[in-house]
Amino acid sequence: MEELSKRLFIGIKITKALQDDLDSPAPGTKHYFEGSNNDYLQIINLHDEKFIGRYLKDGFPAANIGDVSRNVCSIVKLIARGRRIEEHEVHIYSC
Repeated sequence: MEELSKRLFIGIKITKALQDDLDSPAPGTKHYFEGSNNDYLQIINLHDEKFIGRYLKDGFPAANIGDVSRNVCSIVKLIARGRRIEEHEVHIYSC
């Protein structure tokens, strides 16, 4: 029954370089990942690693997962001042 309570998270593993960008984000972008606004990105810890991304709501349409992936990439690019983020860097995790 515990497995059913897990949520899906679409995100990018935070590397040392990405952490540096998050520590010094582009001006005006801190609100995209800090605070409690679930419409933007969240930073989570999972298995001794950190990830930035978004949780999916239950019943989220599978056809829209690509849109969320692209959205995560574009927001991280804004925060990281244009750092190249490849779509294959975005993964789905069960949390």
